[in-house]
Amino acid sequence: MAIYKYKAKNMQGDVIEGSLEVASKELLMENIRSKGYFPTKIEIEKGNDIEIDLFKKKINLKELSILARQLGFLMRSGVSITKSLEIAHDQSQNKRMKEILAKCLEEVNKGRSLSECLSDEKDFPKLMINLIKAGEISGRLDTVMLELSEYYKKLYKQKQKISQATIYPKILVGFSILVVTFLLAFVVPEFVNNLISGGGEIPVVTKALVVIGDLIKNNIIYIAGFVVGIVLAKKFVLDKNENFRIFMGKLVITAKGFGPLNKQIIAGRFASTFSILMASGVSVIETIDILGQVLENDYVQKKLAEGREEIQKGQPIGTTIQELNVFPLMLTQMITVGEETGVLDEIMIKTSEFYENEVEVAIEKLISMIEPILIISLAFVVLFIVLAIMLPLMNMIDTVMV
Repeated sequence: MAIYKYKAKNMQGDVIEGSLEVASKELLMENIRSKGYFPTKIEIEKGNDIEIDLFKKKINLKELSILARQLGFLMRSGVSITKSLEIAHDQSQNKRMKEILAKCLEEVNKGRSLSECLSDEKDFPKLMINLIKAGEISGRLDTVMLELSEYYKKLYKQKQKISQATIYPKILVGFSILVVTFLLAFVVPEFVNNLISGGGEIPVVTKALVVIGDLIKNNIIYIAGFVVGIVLAKKFVLDKNENFRIFMGKLVITAKGFGPLNKQIIAGRFASTFSILMASGVSVIETIDILGQVLENDYVQKKLAEGREEIQKGQPIGTTIQELNVFPLMLTQMITVGEETGVLDEIMIKTSEFYENEVEVAIEKLISMIEPILIISLAFVVLFIVLAIMLPLMNMIDTVMV
């Protein structure tokens, strides 16, 4: 809890001052507005305004889509931007979203535009901010919002499909590692010790398996620490290194197996983003800059930055994109056709729909290949362990029968 000092104005323009002890600045603003006042200044008087919330949800693609749809429908129905923000704020279930909308409502009431308010927040993508700005200038903000809603809805669904498609292989691999580790560390050594005490002869395969098991059992803490160390090093060191991110970005679209799929995903996202930006009146140069960030691939972003310079010199977009050698040939050819016919945004919409379907088919095909490969690989590992156990047991039985 903290004590906030505030200034507000009523409908007649009179200034009201006061202080109130509340849990957050957001609750104070709600309290002031419920009385029919408009807050003009809020500052903390006593207490700690720093809030630590480990479980605070970030704003995801689904929530961006919902927000854009709400604002688009409300504004198309004739509701003012301030009232639309207030309704969206009240309906939002995300704490971070509510904080941002409350702040934006205050700033918009002071005369700032929505795009200016959102540009202060890191949670909102540059694409959304630029399109809102274009919508404000053109007077078609409601239409832009509805287009953004559909864009983020499609993007969210695509990511969900990819996540759902890969969840089974991840579970299978994780479970397999746990089972094999348990067998090697605890079951096999105990079984072999019983055989040795019974005077049985131990084959080389079984001895090798025992060595591996002992190594895992005696160094389990170090192995776990090593794995955790690699994960942390990647997240906090390697992922911060630009050269490493560029290298991984290139690997993602060039590697066999996953490379073609990732290239199709990037091509589809490029086409859909390009179409919505161009249709909203965003310049080509700004579009290329935004695309570099939206595609979430540092290598592609670097190549697009190089292409941006060529486009500025007057080279056609299609030719430039093709020379970057990071997108499928069909995409670059469609861009060229769109430039020549003057309907580039419409052609990009059709192209994005094509790649959406292609990605779905490619994901299903890839998963249908991965699952049997994983199962067969696991079967070979289990067979190796079973043979290592059964061979000495069969030797002992042969010895007893002789």
